[in-house]
Amino acid sequence: MKTKLLIIAGLALAISAPLASAQEDWGEERMRELRADCANGDDRACERLGHMRREHEEREHGERERGERERGERRGDAPPPVADPKVALCAAIENNYNNCLRHQHDGCPAWVVELKANHCF
Repeated sequence: MKTKLLIIAGLALAISAPLASAQEDWGEERMRELRADCANGDDRACERLGHMRREHEEREHGERERGERERGERRGDAPPPVADPKVALCAAIENNYNNCLRHQHDGCPAWVVELKANHCF
C-alpha cells in the first residue's frame, strides 16, 4: 500500500511541473493571439485582454503585499503606531525645552509656558 502511494505521489510530482510549464506557455500564446486579434479590431479580444491584464496585476499586487508582510513578520516589525497629535506636540515642545536647557539659552522659560498652554502637564 505504501509503495503504491509513493508511486502515485512521484507520478503526480513528475506530471505537475511540465503541466505548469505547459499552462504558462499556453497563457503566453493566448495573450499573443488576443493582442493580434485586438490589433485587428476584435473588441471582444480587447476586452478579454484587458481582463487578463487586470487579473495578472491584481495577482502580482497581492503576492507583493503578502511578501512584504511576511518579510516584516520575519524581522519582527510591528505596524507603525498611530501617533496622537497632542502627544507629538507635547513631546516636541519638551524636546525643545530640553535642548534649550542643554545649550543654556536664556529663553527656556518660554518653553515651560508653551507646555502649560498646551496642557502637557
